[in-house]
Amino acid sequence: MSIARIDHPSAWTGREIGGREGLTHRVSAAQLAAIDGLVQAVRGRDFPEITRADFSHPAVDALMQAARHQVMHGHGAIILSGFDVARYSVEDYALLYWGLGTHLGRGAVQSHRGDFMGYVRREENGQARGYTTDMELRSHTDFHEILSLAAVSGSASGGESGLVSALAIHNAIARERPELLAPLYAGAVVEYPRGEWRRQVPIFCEEQGRISCFCNRVFMPADEMPPELKEALAFFDDVAARPEVRADFMLEPGEMVFWHNYQMLHSRRSFADTAEQKRLLLRLWLNVPEGRPMAAPIRELTRRIDASHAGMALLA
Repeated sequence: MSIARIDHPSAWTGREIGGREGLTHRVSAAQLAAIDGLVQAVRGRDFPEITRADFSHPAVDALMQAARHQVMHGHGAIILSGFDVARYSVEDYALLYWGLGTHLGRGAVQSHRGDFMGYVRREENGQARGYTTDMELRSHTDFHEILSLAAVSGSASGGESGLVSALAIHNAIARERPELLAPLYAGAVVEYPRGEWRRQVPIFCEEQGRISCFCNRVFMPADEMPPELKEALAFFDDVAARPEVRADFMLEPGEMVFWHNYQMLHSRRSFADTAEQKRLLLRLWLNVPEGRPMAAPIRELTRRIDASHAGMALLA
């Protein structure tokens, strides 16, 4: 456990980097033209069949090499801006998005539906999964190394996204309440699925000198948390909610954001659709071969989720 200040580009606060502007990169006209040609070349193919080799062009390779460096070794997140969604069908825009994602990792199935491409929108029967509801989702991590969203259309109101650096939260705790770090490194019991797999999973972990974070309360039984962990998590949440620490932004149509799940927590405010204006985002979960060193239980949880979703998809 480290209580020293983490001095790394991904340990930013929103105030230090200027909010979303510090994370945004505008795609050039030459890169857009190259991407258009690649979309035409892969049209009609299924997502899992499209690999990085199928979506390679010098201009695109350079763009995504820079994006990968920013996500893995820089700020831990990047917003790519400048796509004109009006020029594409939703199907073609999803191919474009998947193709860019192949430069960062391997796409994972996101649910029992067998969906390599997630469609983030309000569904009438969507109460079981947060991405199919319109409710607020507070700052959390998920289960795959790189996560991403691409905006197709906005809601009538609400739906702002948020990112906050887990390493900036760690710095604030080390500075203000260092005694709370020990229970966060000790972690919490995680169950997945409920009761079938139980492990003690750290919330902060240090592997090969790099500190990372996993914090998703859905699979952490609250009644099994010791008082010191509940106190630590309450302060963790307090820091994550500070406006000067966060970067909150509306992901506009034609923008996509990629972030490192174990360095950034993400959130979403509630939103409201109308008959004329409905929110639709696309989503990718990406596994990264030889990625960031992580505590073994976190890697095991990812593998278990992938196997579970793949098995359910085969049975569907």
